[in-house]
Amino acid sequence: MSAPAAPPSVRIFLTAGGFAVADEASESPDGIWYKRGNVTTFLDRSRVKYVETKPSAEVEPSVIKARWKISDAPRIEKFFQESFNRPLPTTAFGQSHIHDRWGLDHRNGMDVGLHPDSVEGRTLIGFLREQRIPFLIFRGPIPKVATGPHIHIGNASSRIR
Repeated sequence: MSAPAAPPSVRIFLTAGGFAVADEASESPDGIWYKRGNVTTFLDRSRVKYVETKPSAEVEPSVIKARWKISDAPRIEKFFQESFNRPLPTTAFGQSHIHDRWGLDHRNGMDVGLHPDSVEGRTLIGFLREQRIPFLIFRGPIPKVATGPHIHIGNASSRIR
């Protein structure tokens, strides 16, 4: 008797809506190759919104006890620009209207609009770990905490009372 198969660990979200499940996936310049059981399939990049993997040690944040100042941001921006030949997609730098509305002190944090399981997200997370820069990852929206998938750089935002 063989061991039961592990549940699929990858979801490939499609631009037309919905998603495909897979056991594993790999990205190429042209698209995504994914495997389900013993069948391998290719999806053109234009059909793929993003790929989400189940949390693993490779992409989960760790609590890093380090000093972080928002003035250190240029170092991260430079790394990303050199790695991907485009600017870091920063969605919030310091305090923003949404942080005010939700009562979060985000003055010493920045949010990056990358899905943490994307190639760019995983690369950025690796750099943050290597540099001992604290971060949190969000794979989806959390009421009054996160509007959607992103990487928060800096220590967790405290609640303003």
